[in-house]
Amino acid sequence: MPSACRFPPPWLIEEHNNACFIVRDSTGQALAYVYFEDEPGRRSAAKLLTKDEARRMAANFAKLPELLRRPSVIQPSKSPAQFLVAKPLTSAPHWTGRAARHVRSPRKILITPSALY
Repeated sequence: MPSACRFPPPWLIEEHNNACFIVRDSTGQALAYVYFEDEPGRRSAAKLLTKDEARRMAANFAKLPELLRRPSVIQPSKSPAQFLVAKPLTSAPHWTGRAARHVRSPRKILITPSALY
């Protein structure tokens, strides 16, 4: 019988070879690798995170199942809980004049909690 959750909680963090943090689900499946570099010269050249930044990102990523299980303040509808997230295009240049009509409006992404498991 398949599990109800694709990535069952709790999600745990482990440090690997002093180079990255690995977020794993309760079955041991690796869900995320967050790399870091302690040496400032190499870190800036490779555009990596500091160890503390990587640890915080991995810890926040591991909290996702808990955050999705919290009761919603909004009354649920008959359909499953859905979240609509507007994601602006930050890389679009700010044009004026004739080219301005080619700038796209913000994209909307539909996220359902069941898609994360």
